[in-house]
Amino acid sequence: MDVGTMNKPDRYHKQAQSGFTLLEMLLVLFILGMLAALVVPAMGRLDDHERERFTRQRMELIRRAILGPDDRFDAEGRPIVGGYVGDIRAWPDLWEARAEIRPNFVGSGWENPGSMTAGLGQGPDYTLDPALVFYRPSGRFVKKKWKWYLPYRRLYDDTTANADHIGGLETENEGQPRGLWTRYPEELPVDIGSHKAPGLDLGEDWKGPYLMPPADDNVADGGHWAESDDEYGALEPLWHNSGAHAGSETWEEGSYGPASELGEHFDEKESFRLLQSNGRLIDGWGRALRFFITEDPDWPGGTIFWILSEGPDREGTYPSKGTCASHAWSVDATDVMATAYDEDDEKNLDNIVVKLYSRDWEALFAAEQARKKGDTRSTLEAVRKALVGQAPDGLDSGFTGDLTRWPRLFRWEDNGTPADATDDYWDDENDEATPVAYTKGQPRGLWASKPNGSDSGDDLDASQWGIGWRHAYLKAPVGSDGHQFLRDAWGREILFFHDATNGLWLILSRGPDGLFDFGDTDTLPEGSPDGTDDYQEPASFTEAVDVTNYDPTASPNADNCHIVVAERDWLPGFFRLPQLTVYDATAGITKARFFRSDGAAAGDDLLTATTLVDGGDSDGNDDWVAGDGTPVNPAFNFDDTTTQKAASGARYLVVWNDNDGDDIPDSGENGFTILYNVTAVAGSGEQTDLTMDADNFAALP
Repeated sequence: MDVGTMNKPDRYHKQAQSGFTLLEMLLVLFILGMLAALVVPAMGRLDDHERERFTRQRMELIRRAILGPDDRFDAEGRPIVGGYVGDIRAWPDLWEARAEIRPNFVGSGWENPGSMTAGLGQGPDYTLDPALVFYRPSGRFVKKKWKWYLPYRRLYDDTTANADHIGGLETENEGQPRGLWTRYPEELPVDIGSHKAPGLDLGEDWKGPYLMPPADDNVADGGHWAESDDEYGALEPLWHNSGAHAGSETWEEGSYGPASELGEHFDEKESFRLLQSNGRLIDGWGRALRFFITEDPDWPGGTIFWILSEGPDREGTYPSKGTCASHAWSVDATDVMATAYDEDDEKNLDNIVVKLYSRDWEALFAAEQARKKGDTRSTLEAVRKALVGQAPDGLDSGFTGDLTRWPRLFRWEDNGTPADATDDYWDDENDEATPVAYTKGQPRGLWASKPNGSDSGDDLDASQWGIGWRHAYLKAPVGSDGHQFLRDAWGREILFFHDATNGLWLILSRGPDGLFDFGDTDTLPEGSPDGTDDYQEPASFTEAVDVTNYDPTASPNADNCHIVVAERDWLPGFFRLPQLTVYDATAGITKARFFRSDGAAAGDDLLTATTLVDGGDSDGNDDWVAGDGTPVNPAFNFDDTTTQKAASGARYLVVWNDNDGDDIPDSGENGFTILYNVTAVAGSGEQTDLTMDADNFAALP
């Protein structure tokens, strides 16, 4: 019976970016502290009504810790999911103290963690072998106080062998959502091979604690059952070395047995353990709350997080993946909490149950992720536009169109004094005797003409005749010093990779999981063996990068956002002027220059009037004609076959009288300018013949 369900399927929540606010967290911790300090010692004086009220209050606090308050909305009116789920995007795992080893176990146990027998529940997979362990938590008495054995074991649903008749997510268990109060819920005391103490780390996204760690406020609880290890061992179910139950306990865990046999309702050991509240969330009757994580039968792919109190009768009946008689199981994989929990069972009638549905927040998170992906793609597209404008089909108004090259990539570097962060700076090359440019970093030239405050040699010259830095192509990212970098919608640094060999730039957001796989480049971190994840955080920022190795379909790239910008999008540009005629030119003085780069190659983009002819104005041989008007011998020609290449973008052709002979059209010299839109589309750029009269030249700006 789903009595007291606190969260209906049609109530929706959205993520809070950083869990609870500080004020909310302090309030929750204060309330829990008061409940633990004042209410629990007085349990003996409460009637069942008050105990139920306390239980529901405790369940609501747990719900808030998991999902946050249910009355918070964002600026668009969308519910906000907070708490653990808001931060971690998943239910908190359930953890039991380490599994009890069977008396007939032969092997290496927890006393020898370096060579433990597999299947004892140790991390990182926490797998249990039913031939070696019981699926229940274990502990011992220390000065008449029960202590759980460490580490804790993460519960899972055994869908292969279905051996978890208890101790699974879908069957009776004693797991607790320890991630609500600790970032390290496993509490592993020693290393187990490569699995290092303190065990599982919930990571930087964990913003807890979301609840105060539960403590045992009544150490005498359970004393009527046992006060020593021997007394606990004498509780049912007992281990039998002989007789009908030889090599087994009185009944199999999870078995409710036929009428002629004892079963779970007679489990004295469990009754004792449920009264041990140290590290456990309890109900109003002083017993540990039950938790389950099950499938949602009404929502394919969804899950349900259960919070259950067994109520005043302190009993419950639970699905156990089958039935058992005489120690032999008939497995039924459908006999699970999701579908087979019977709320009308006489032992369950007074149970108090809260169900939380993943469908309430998964749809919100999915919509939020879609928005973030959309925002991130917009950011990447803005970067692409800052690089190449509308190229290749349209005008290259970006950095490459103005500076006719890629922007350089910068890294935040130490200036040789690690203790002094104030002298660190952005640089675009390493400190070797012959510096090498970085292939990974931030394209600071997109927003700063002085990208390296410590070296004016990296300054970008202002635009002159269409060549140079005109303006910021992107709004400068927020942050200062080493924290000023482009970010995606998840707040992570957008990564840039320059593949000089293939003429490619990869612009990469690592997506929601923050991971990417670039393939093994075999440029290794110092001291690392070949193939040791050097693709994820390359140690060499000058190594040659092959962008074609990036596979967007590979794990973990599937959730990434990326754009590849190719040099062919902006270089070469296509431009051909078949013939240029200048009337009344001056030999050796009248010149024409096509501004395609910083330099000028004579005969290609710099032409000088030499032989004067009658160009058609009928006033004698005082005209200059460049090109014969055919594609074979044009005045100017730049394409993918010419030695000199022109970058796409707004390109100036200046025809002027170079009175000082420096091959540069200076301010005050007389001339004529025309601006062409050069694109990287093959076949474009074919111009009509151009004719002008030097007598009509005007002073250049």
